Amino acid sequence: MSKTLKTNGLVIRETAFGESDKILTVLTPELGKISVFCKGVRSIKSHRIAATQLFCYDELTLILRGDKYTLGEACLIENFFDIRADISKFALAQYFADLLCEVSVENEDQSELLSLALNTFHILLSDKPLSLIKSVFELRVLCAIGLTPDLNACEGCGNIAPEYYLDTVGGTVKCRQCLFESGEVDPYASHSYIFIPSYVLRAMKYIIGANKKRIFAFSAEEALLGDLSSICEKYTLSQIGRGFDSLNFYKSL
Repeated sequence: MSKTLKTNGLVIRETAFGESDKILTVLTPELGKISVFCKGVRSIKSHRIAATQLFCYDELTLILRGDKYTLGEACLIENFFDIRADISKFALAQYFADLLCEVSVENEDQSELLSLALNTFHILLSDKPLSLIKSVFELRVLCAIGLTPDLNACEGCGNIAPEYYLDTVGGTVKCRQCLFESGEVDPYASHSYIFIPSYVLRAMKYIIGANKKRIFAFSAEEALLGDLSSICEKYTLSQIGRGFDSLNFYKSL
């Protein structure tokens, strides 16, 4: 017994299968992350070839047999094709897609992640600095999956400070006095702390608290963006527990 259903989805991974088929990983709002078998879509004769590429956002007709999805039809909504014209943007988009593959889950509402991804891919087509886009995406992904860092007050004394040290494992912050003057033999023994200067702290708080339509609506000097990008990346990789080849490639450009 099979059933047909429709959903919108963003292609976040594609894997060649056989001579002319593909298996797509698709991020959908209500079905979550799903794998879709797409027969014959690598053939130049396929009318679905344009809609089954990486980064395509489609209206999909799916056939569900058991727990397996097969593509019926795909109507292209947005292909984000111009991202491919810039190697740095393409590499960054690939990292974003890999991060989405890592954190998204099946059979759960993933509408927040999908909305963030689509918004970010649209911003990639603008002239916004890539380091800003990368920082916002990483931090908001973590917020979406419940790993928001607590930047409001020192974990040790409860005081509010203009700058902190972020525990990339626990997701909390400590002030200088609590971290270095608490009498601990080695404050770095079980956790990895990174310093957050005041100007980066303000940017991170903005990204966390801003309306989703305004998360990219700020500008900053290159030095700030470099520090912001480094801190958000270190926190993200620590929380996810792995690195990404696509990120390494982007950073090598």
